[in-house]
Amino acid sequence: MSVNQYQFIRDGLFLNRFFGEGKRCFGALGKSMVNGRLSALGWAIMLVFIVITSERSHAQRRVDLGGFLGASYYLGDLNPSVHFKNSHPAIGGLLRYNISYRWALKGALTVGAISGYYPVNEVVLKPLNTDTYRFKRTMVDLSGMIEFNFIPFDHPFIENSNLTPYLTTGVAVTQYRRYEVDESGNNDKSVFLLSLPFGLGVKYKITDWIRVGAEWTLRKTFVDDLDLTTSQPSVDPSDPYAFHEAVKSHNNDWYSFAGVIVSFSMFDRKTSCNAGYKKF
Repeated sequence: MSVNQYQFIRDGLFLNRFFGEGKRCFGALGKSMVNGRLSALGWAIMLVFIVITSERSHAQRRVDLGGFLGASYYLGDLNPSVHFKNSHPAIGGLLRYNISYRWALKGALTVGAISGYYPVNEVVLKPLNTDTYRFKRTMVDLSGMIEFNFIPFDHPFIENSNLTPYLTTGVAVTQYRRYEVDESGNNDKSVFLLSLPFGLGVKYKITDWIRVGAEWTLRKTFVDDLDLTTSQPSVDPSDPYAFHEAVKSHNNDWYSFAGVIVSFSMFDRKTSCNAGYKKF
């Protein structure tokens, strides 16, 4: 029981509130409390009820509305393994719905660019020729994801629940301009692709209304043309070092977002008389 709760007990306003709640939740027992006839069992139930009703003053916020600021980058044949190489600024907005202290659903709209070039010094394979090749794409990413908190986040009866790491995964639809020749002769066409995002993050409750965090997610796509800019490139961006041809393998392109999140919380979770026992 916190110091604030003891102060409320000494305050007649809290007693009025408590006995009013007691009538609603405990019926006849609540009436006997109002009349002053408190047995040992009555006092015990009263103490438990005080703890339970404290959930109302620490209720988890249902909805978080916030923004994302960070970086985006590409992983593919022109950058096989170096994370954050050729990063570009990324910005977005998000809406998070807290299902429980462990689980949350999140929708986000994020915009960022990806780029790459040939040859890449970090690649151990020798370039096939002396030509150079570059590309750059703007990605508009709409994602729906689920989050799992390792620690019940913002729980009123668990110490140090203001900070938690989490895992996240889901599905995303991304708009970008793909090189594509059609009957009208266009070679830069707006298309949509499906990707599978997954990653990790951490979030921290600063106040009842403000949260901050950091998140890093990778997007696995099912295409291998994010780096294609012409029908006859001097370098084949899908296999610039002839590695996949040699080993008879194939890999699709990836892209990633990493950055910080600032969000504002609203809409308290509705609680019942036994809500304090629901820790998860």
